[in-house]
Amino acid sequence: MPKISVIWKTLTITKSPYKVLLMKLDKSRKRLTFRSGLTCNLTWPQFRVFRDAYPLLLKYSVTQMDDDLFKVKDDKKSDVVCTSHLLPVILDLMGDFVINQVKEDTFCATNGKFTVVGSSGMLICIQELKTGEYESDCQDKVVLDVGGFEGESAAYFWSKKAKKIIIYEPVAAHIEWIKKNISLNSINAEIHEAGIGDKKGTKIIYYTETDPGFGFHSSGTKSMEINIRNVSEVIMESGANLAKFDCEGAEESLVKVPDEILRQIEYYIIEVHSLKIRDDVLAKFQEAGFTLEKETPKRSDFSVLAFRRQELLKRSFNAQKNRF
Repeated sequence: MPKISVIWKTLTITKSPYKVLLMKLDKSRKRLTFRSGLTCNLTWPQFRVFRDAYPLLLKYSVTQMDDDLFKVKDDKKSDVVCTSHLLPVILDLMGDFVINQVKEDTFCATNGKFTVVGSSGMLICIQELKTGEYESDCQDKVVLDVGGFEGESAAYFWSKKAKKIIIYEPVAAHIEWIKKNISLNSINAEIHEAGIGDKKGTKIIYYTETDPGFGFHSSGTKSMEINIRNVSEVIMESGANLAKFDCEGAEESLVKVPDEILRQIEYYIIEVHSLKIRDDVLAKFQEAGFTLEKETPKRSDFSVLAFRRQELLKRSFNAQKNRF
């Protein structure tokens, strides 16, 4: 049952609440005028987007260009045309970024600390950064970035004064965006066109789009063969102080990494994509001598776990290294 606050907003943000009720009942498109003066021809799903984002809509200039195209502008030179699906992301980001549209699905976002170009999926990933899920001490550290997507996380870690970013990303089209963003931000980076897993080899991924949800558990009519690196080898070769794993199901392979190899990295940020994987990863890292420092919920079955190696084990590990 909808909350009273949602029902109240549904009935009060437009000048014609009866049209909203009719729209929901007969599934037709209606011309609605909001209390702010904004007038649009919307379907019920589009109205729900506008309703939920209404406080942000009041801050910017929004003009309907077509049935599902909306032009958004602000006073900081942002200028974007997007669908209703992307509209809440654009409105949310415009509070912190100047966003401009380069092509139909190519955007540039800058906030004074870093600049990134990429697809609408890249904007969704930048929005996730606002949750603080990647917040960590990167200064003068080597960061292992597994699941680099279009380079937005590498740009973020670099803006936090990282010394070097080692990026693993299996999709060739994403690698091209990564290279552009590495160049834009003058990042000291090492790029590998590969994913990670239990064993070195190749894997066929079935998918619909190579968006942020592309990964081991994707499904669809398209297919792609990707290169896979053994995750233990990746960790050992990296020399990283901090590792971020956002690889859509491939994080399961961390459970099979020997404890002594996991402990070569001080701090891990891992997005887990099911409750079972979460429990398995949590148990593995705790047994290996890590403390769960932070958990950032994303959806009912998704979250981002941040683990820190315990100091006692750190001293023991360093002593063993010195012996050899």
